[in-house]
Amino acid sequence: MKKRESDFEKAVREALRGKKVPVLVLDQRWHTLFPNGDKPSDVLSLEDNLNYLLKRQGFLVNDIKDLKRTKQKLMDGILAGMGETEGANTDKKKKNQQRLLLEIKERIKEESDELMDLPREIKRVNEELLAVGAAYCFERLAGGDEELRILTEEIEAMRKQLKEKVGYKADLEDSMDSAYSLMHGLLGHDVMNLYDKKKR
Repeated sequence: MKKRESDFEKAVREALRGKKVPVLVLDQRWHTLFPNGDKPSDVLSLEDNLNYLLKRQGFLVNDIKDLKRTKQKLMDGILAGMGETEGANTDKKKKNQQRLLLEIKERIKEESDELMDLPREIKRVNEELLAVGAAYCFERLAGGDEELRILTEEIEAMRKQLKEKVGYKADLEDSMDSAYSLMHGLLGHDVMNLYDKKKR
């Protein structure tokens, strides 16, 4: 069952229309959007699909080259055998070469057709991956914004509380210094030494 596309994903897809988007699985910036590789299952599934398409494209390019080389060797063999005298083995060899040549031509045609369609499919899956990934990242950003707002409020409350406590500490120190001076004046040095020793 296909997941219902969100309005945000549709908007991203619309914004991407006509724009060149790098192949995301090959772009390191894409992977850094997901700290510790923490990706939702739909993003991982699309990445797997995109990786498969890219590998298939590479395979087809190489296979078509190999098939064309094999086709050329077969044609060279057929041309070289044209001067041979007719016989049961020669006829069998020529039929086998022609059959192989037709099979190779058919495979080249099929794989070339598939190769022509792959860039469109890669682009489609890549854009879908970007839309789904962007929706996830924006959700995470929105959650982060809310968390930042809460932390900012808590920090402001702590700053206010710290400022009040610093003020209270200063008032208390002033009050204690004043009381100490008054007591020193009233009771004298010897009595205040007893207090100082007790304090240690």
